[in-house]
Amino acid sequence: MVKPKCVVALGLPSDMIDTLGDAYDVAAWPESQPMPEAVLKDWLTDAHGLLCALSTPISAALLEHASRLQVISTISVGVDHIDITAATRLGIPVGHTPGVLVDSTADLALGLMLAVTRRMAEADRWIRAGNWAQGWQSDLLLGTDLSQATVGIVGLGAIGQAVIRRLRGFGSNVLAWNRTPRHMDGVQMVELDELFARSDIVSLHTAMTPETTHIADRQRLASMRAGAALINTGRGLLVDEAALIDEVCSGRLNAGLDVFSVEPLRPGHPFLSQENVVLLPHVGSATASTRLAMVGRALENLHAGMAGQALPYCANPEVYPISDS
Repeated sequence: MVKPKCVVALGLPSDMIDTLGDAYDVAAWPESQPMPEAVLKDWLTDAHGLLCALSTPISAALLEHASRLQVISTISVGVDHIDITAATRLGIPVGHTPGVLVDSTADLALGLMLAVTRRMAEADRWIRAGNWAQGWQSDLLLGTDLSQATVGIVGLGAIGQAVIRRLRGFGSNVLAWNRTPRHMDGVQMVELDELFARSDIVSLHTAMTPETTHIADRQRLASMRAGAALINTGRGLLVDEAALIDEVCSGRLNAGLDVFSVEPLRPGHPFLSQENVVLLPHVGSATASTRLAMVGRALENLHAGMAGQALPYCANPEVYPISDS
């Protein structure tokens, strides 16, 4: 019996690949760097399934070439690396992994807030450089208190709400904005421009769409208070990165960033030389339990799609016919 072909476009543990090999003819990318588009195009020629992640852009041209493809399963919540419109038009269901990285990403957002306001990364670099020549000093590396801060949350999805629950424990004053009306106890809903202007910290948690691209634009960043901080654990393109570079390089704003418009950061990127920016390599979901849960859901989606069944976690459910029942 000929097995259906499955392309795995990212490095996965060998035991996981072996398990997939029991059911499918697996073509697995073995490298840590992203799979080249030309190789992916070649491998997808006769493939029935694709397992990928954020590092694998899936264009309309790739999808139109992959005439046998019947499922895409991405190990991510977001699907902005996939041309979802083309996939839907071609009848290809796209599986994603919602609901499993909420707490780990919310924890990281709080960690970035604390790291920025208390200058933790800067202090670590300072002490490793041998600058600690005397004991306690009253004016050394002074920061600000999260408990006294007004924090603006952009986007009240599951992660934004989880961040707010954590902020309540610190006693922060919380403002919020959401694309659709929503209410949370103890949270003041405000217009987006007001949120940026009033907040000591702005944290981005809205979904990446054409409408939210550069939602933190030059004008809104310029309206933030001197010494305020921007936190981004969502998507890099939520921020006008050129405008943020200008603000942090001038010293007017601080930032804590887990995502960027282009990843990885190129050598010599302006952020790399700024003490007032905390940089992380897109690790919002990087806990062992969360990543295991993400892979588990991605495999559920893959197996369902390869069997011609509806995906349990489908990002484009409109590919399925509407039932009369």
